[in-house]
Amino acid sequence: MLAPFRATPLPRERVWGGTRLVRPAGLPVGELWLAGPWLDVASGPLAGRTLEEAASTLGEALVGSAAPTGARPRFPLLVKLLDPAAWLSVQVHPDDAMARQLEGPDAVGKTEAWFVIEANPGAELLVGTRPGVTLDAARVAIGRPAEERGMAVVDLMERVVVHRGDALLVPAGTLHAVGPGVFLYELQQPSDLTYRVDDWGRPASSARPLHTAQALAAVRVEERPAVRAAAPGGRLATCPQFTLDIVDAPTVRDPGGRSVHVVTAVAGPADLVGEGWAERLGPLETLIVPADAGTYELRPQPGGRALVAGLP
Repeated sequence: MLAPFRATPLPRERVWGGTRLVRPAGLPVGELWLAGPWLDVASGPLAGRTLEEAASTLGEALVGSAAPTGARPRFPLLVKLLDPAAWLSVQVHPDDAMARQLEGPDAVGKTEAWFVIEANPGAELLVGTRPGVTLDAARVAIGRPAEERGMAVVDLMERVVVHRGDALLVPAGTLHAVGPGVFLYELQQPSDLTYRVDDWGRPASSARPLHTAQALAAVRVEERPAVRAAAPGGRLATCPQFTLDIVDAPTVRDPGGRSVHVVTAVAGPADLVGEGWAERLGPLETLIVPADAGTYELRPQPGGRALVAGLP
């Protein structure tokens, strides 16, 4: 059996970043990547190698039999924290087929799930289009010149006030934007393909271009995700690409050889205890539990919560 291990979090500077995450010199940190193919293993015999390299070396013992197959095993999940102090761009992600069509045969699409860790009063998301908006209307709005596009696109989108503990699944093709004051956990396919539709007046640059043609190809107006409050100890999201569970009381988990588990403490510390190993996660820390690690108990501390990402 493989023992659980940690990855080294990867801070990403963003023009819209807030103050909840670490701040190196330069732009504020808008994203902190907790697990994903490009992160380095921080502990154990593979320390210093990337999770992608670890997956290639360990295969199903790490990622599980449910992981997508291909030329070589790959780490199948990407987990992030997002802390915006300003609106993220209005954007859309492609599904797997569109990603391959637009970006090449090895590209992966990007369906994602969100869990609101904290939210300032009145904090909002833009997610999906309003009922009655047609694909033609969305394409016209996306295709307008940049100086006209933002408000027109925003007017077509559903605006939702969110609160601590809200969750939603965001399928590929959904128009969306995250507003300031929403501290967000994000689970997604192992892809960073983002097509910007509008960047709220920020000038387009080589670092932050707009992707009008790709967005026109990827958008799906029928995707209208619903925000819901997380039920205690329930499943927050399930789709062909991943599952996401919330755990707020001691529970036994079993990867069963099918799926790697990515466990993140999102409120208070949490203890994990398996055969021959024990780990404590501090708030916002993450542990990677290999698919063949065996049964373990996940024990959030009183009032705490942990999220478990895996494969269906």
